Amino acid sequence: MMGWAVTTRKWLDGISLTWLTRVIRLFSLFVPYRIGLWSGAALGFAAYYLLPRERTRTIDNISLVFPDKRPEELRHIAHGCFVHLGKSLFEVMLMNPVRLKRLVDLRGEENLRSALAQGRGVIFVTGHVGNWELLGHTVAALSSLSVVAAPIKPEPVNDMIVDLRARMGVRTILRGRPGASRELIRVFKENRILGILIDQDTDVESVFVEFMGKPAWTPSAAVSMSIKFSAPIVFGYIHREKNGRHTIRIEGPLELLRTGNDEQNLVMNTQMLTKKIENGIMQDPVQWVWMHRRWRRQP
Repeated sequence: MMGWAVTTRKWLDGISLTWLTRVIRLFSLFVPYRIGLWSGAALGFAAYYLLPRERTRTIDNISLVFPDKRPEELRHIAHGCFVHLGKSLFEVMLMNPVRLKRLVDLRGEENLRSALAQGRGVIFVTGHVGNWELLGHTVAALSSLSVVAAPIKPEPVNDMIVDLRARMGVRTILRGRPGASRELIRVFKENRILGILIDQDTDVESVFVEFMGKPAWTPSAAVSMSIKFSAPIVFGYIHREKNGRHTIRIEGPLELLRTGNDEQNLVMNTQMLTKKIENGIMQDPVQWVWMHRRWRRQP
């Protein structure tokens, strides 16, 4: 009976999320950008109070990293995180190529060009910092970009996200779907860019590295694919500025550490990339997904 109840609740949650997403998508088609951005902030504001489980997890995770902050400071960061994500959702839905070029400042384009000039494909490593979807849109405007992602449930929500990316030139490779492995190989053969986010605990090839002072199960495929295909790695992230614009910073091609020990290479280089994500988060902690169970697995 308990299993049936849990299954039913998940099914109902899936239906409600599907319809909520469709309503937001429909709304975004008819509102000006500034009103849409305000609506996103309002949605995030409301979600902070309407989603107690996510709110509690967010505050708990922030307190793990910032144990010296007062409770009101922790709540301030958590609340800002929800508002930021609400804005990000509407920004993605309202984005078009002209608006993107006007709102995003790109620093380090020459680093990406240098990596592409090697002709072996490029692995673009980033994390869920700032509005990472706009980062993908901007990179895709420079060269062909595919991103690796886990399928999202329910399926209609997944389809909408894949479609929103495709409208801005971003191809999505869904892990576990037929043809995903062949598409990954094709990226390197055709000298395209592969985007990978490595700051979440997921069921993929991973290693334990230190993140925010604590061990975290971290995807290592970026390093292993770089070694396997001799593809250069660049690192980049995006930040929302106080004036509403966004700044992207790209560095690389990065020099990987080579020790002669394959496992040690994976750990050391994944740690190096993770540290870069951590530095990006610390510039403005509000702009990271603190509700994710980042430290759920421990050595």
